[in-house]
Amino acid sequence: MHNIKRIALTVYYWPPTGGSGVQRWLFLANHFASQGMDVTVFVPQNPRVAQQDFELESKIHPTINIVRVAGWEPFQQTKKPIGENMGNNKGIIKRFVRWVRANFFIPDARVYWANAAADFFLMHHKQKPFDVLITSGPPHSLHRVGLMAKQKANLLWVADFRDPWTGFFQNHSLPMTRSTKKKHIALEQKVLQQADHVVVTAPSLKEDFATFTSKISLLTNGYEKLLPIPKNRTKGLVYTGSLKVQQNPTHLWLAIAELIASDADFKAAFSLEIYGTVASSIKDEIHALGIDTHVAFLGYQPKSVIDERLSTAKALLLLGINMPMTQNVIHGKLFEYMAAQRPVLGIGPKPSDMEPLFNEHDLGVYASFTDKVLLKKTLLEWFSKDAISNKTSGIDIYARTRIAEAYLTLIRSLP
Repeated sequence: MHNIKRIALTVYYWPPTGGSGVQRWLFLANHFASQGMDVTVFVPQNPRVAQQDFELESKIHPTINIVRVAGWEPFQQTKKPIGENMGNNKGIIKRFVRWVRANFFIPDARVYWANAAADFFLMHHKQKPFDVLITSGPPHSLHRVGLMAKQKANLLWVADFRDPWTGFFQNHSLPMTRSTKKKHIALEQKVLQQADHVVVTAPSLKEDFATFTSKISLLTNGYEKLLPIPKNRTKGLVYTGSLKVQQNPTHLWLAIAELIASDADFKAAFSLEIYGTVASSIKDEIHALGIDTHVAFLGYQPKSVIDERLSTAKALLLLGINMPMTQNVIHGKLFEYMAAQRPVLGIGPKPSDMEPLFNEHDLGVYASFTDKVLLKKTLLEWFSKDAISNKTSGIDIYARTRIAEAYLTLIRSLP
């Protein structure tokens, strides 16, 4: 057991970066600091991110030491996707850029920044040693910081996986050579075997990694606090977050189109609001079906705005990844939806680690991407009533405070 006082954390997503990727470690770092830990966070000086939420900066605990590390990334001055968003494969140049990204930046495009972060960390560690280093991915290149630190300083290292690595859907969307895939597998196994402990956010991912290490724990994502329940609900289905081509719920769009055409009451009652970046091909599909009159694309909004809208929505829409081998992802958005205590229509792969949560906590309805019958039935039932029965239960175990306490206990108990 270690006497943990100084904690170092390397993350790529940190305020003022917005989006779901920043939430887990913003809260955990804050909790560690509030418990008297000396927390230092190593983050990019100029991260290449799609959204910013400057309101989040006010949530950072005042005692946290933030070290901003300069480092090179490809196309650092542009917001255009390099390869992480695989929606557009048109053009020889774009396909070539994606091929270069896939095979020369292993494990991802932040690998050179991670190397710089490792040097900065080791410099700070030499001046005043840390008791534990936590590296969080994706981007999984940040685990290289842990590998280098373990090699040169041999301190306690926890590798935190918010998502899979070699099984990550975005990697499957990249044009990797066989040699590149082998390099990913070897690097992933090296991280799993050399880390003092591994933390994952989904049960199936824990099972996958257990082949390579027994030093592994499941600590899911969670919600910050329950949102207030307003007296009056507005009509509408609400979706928040990026909507990538790999999430496109074609049968949902068809179900909505058929219901609008066949049921006047549904047509009058239904609306869908989408907050976040949406792939252009999905917008085109919605327009082609003629349902864009009932779908509003409202772009990225600060978390405070989203939280307010979630609690007033009639129902919430959750979309998983419509690709094989994605059952080991539990989207952090699901826990944010729990906090709103509104019925959730979840669409994702089957089997999935998300589906049991719907059943155990009465979150709503979970359907496969192709189950148009269930989608139509659910939409018609929900939007033909003034109110939807909502009996969410037992979600307090996903409060971030409880997860943070468990995380800190875990770190202190490591041999």
